[in-house]
This record gives sequence, C-alpha cells and structure tokens, in this order.
Amino acid sequence: MAPKSVQAATLTTLTFDELPTQPADDLSFKGVTFDFKVNGENSTAATYNVERKLNLGGLFGVEEAFYFLDLSPPVLEIGAPGILTLDFAMSTSNIMFDVAKLGDFRFQPLPKLTVQLFDEDFTSLGITEVILDKTFVDDFPSPLRISVSGTTFTYSGTPVKRAVVDFTKELGSWGFDNLSYLTAAQTASVPEPASVLGLLALGAFGATSRLKRKQKK
Repeated sequence: MAPKSVQAATLTTLTFDELPTQPADDLSFKGVTFDFKVNGENSTAATYNVERKLNLGGLFGVEEAFYFLDLSPPVLEIGAPGILTLDFAMSTSNIMFDVAKLGDFRFQPLPKLTVQLFDEDFTSLGITEVILDKTFVDDFPSPLRISVSGTTFTYSGTPVKRAVVDFTKELGSWGFDNLSYLTAAQTASVPEPASVLGLLALGAFGATSRLKRKQKK
C-alpha cells in the first residue's frame, strides 16, 4: 500500500533579502502570500527588499544614514497608508515581526498600527493596537536618535491562517522586517500498517537467519 504523508512544522523567518526588489502585492514565498491595498485597491506601494538611505547633506557631519535604523536593511517597505494582509499556507500558532518608522516624535504621539488575526475558519481573533516604542531610540546613533521608533509584535496561541496589519493610521513610510511563522517541513513518508507488518516480518526473518548462521559456527 502507498505510504502516508506526515507534515511537521518548522519556524521560518523572512529577512526580506531573499528575493530581488519587487512589489509585495500578490507575492507568495515560503508559505506566505502578501497582499497590499490602499483605499481598498491593490497597490504596489509595499516593496519587498528595500534598502533606502536618508540623505542628510552633511547635517551634523553625517552625509547619509539608513532610513530604517532600528531594523536590519533590507526590509519590506510600506510606502503608503494601506493594509498588509499575510495569508499562511499552513496555520501558524506563532507569529513575530519587527516594525519601525521615522518621524519627529517631539511634536506628535508615538505612531501606532493595528493587527487583526484570523483562525483556520477565518473568524477574527480580535484586533490588537500596537504602539511603537520610543525606547528603541536609545540603541541608535545621533543625530537621528530622536526620529526613530519601532517595536516587535509577537503572538502565540490559537492557530492563525491570516494576519491583517493596518498601516492607515499614520502618514509616511514604514519598515516591516524579520517575519517569523510556522511552515510545513519537508514531507516524510510513513508506511501503511500492512507495510509495517511486512517490514517486521522481514526483520524477523533476518534475525532468524543470523541466529542460524551463528549456531552453525
């Protein structure tokens, strides 16, 4: 009889340097499909593999600096206020990603976004508001320290089939990086019960043959 297939889960992390620079909308890679919409319409404003630098023109003695200082470039750049949807080929009970933004937070509240997760039946598990953390700022060099904020979103619980990240609450670009989730590992084959009995019989036969050879000696 044909062998059965057994799927194991493994944790996968995308650092967004795996593919050439391209729009993320409708892109499928390593068990996740990206969708990005602005005002309900598909948009190319979310870009996979972006390493953008900010030209400071010698300000404070610095010519240029990475735009997303608190992430490791390249990133998935969200270039417009839109909604990023992640559909997972295999339900995942663990999701984690980093998100960051530039902005002068001396004159405005810290930026925020929302994350909505859906189970295997695409029933909402609720909406989580995520506020970027200004303490991230302390890890980065002057003069842009005042202008950088980021955080890490983590989830562990009911298996999730879809995650919707809403970036529409703030203007400007975002950096999205280090997306971790469960994927199906390489399929392993397990024999049917009849095949297992056959293997056991062969094993017993081999053991008996070895025993007889030893007795003859």
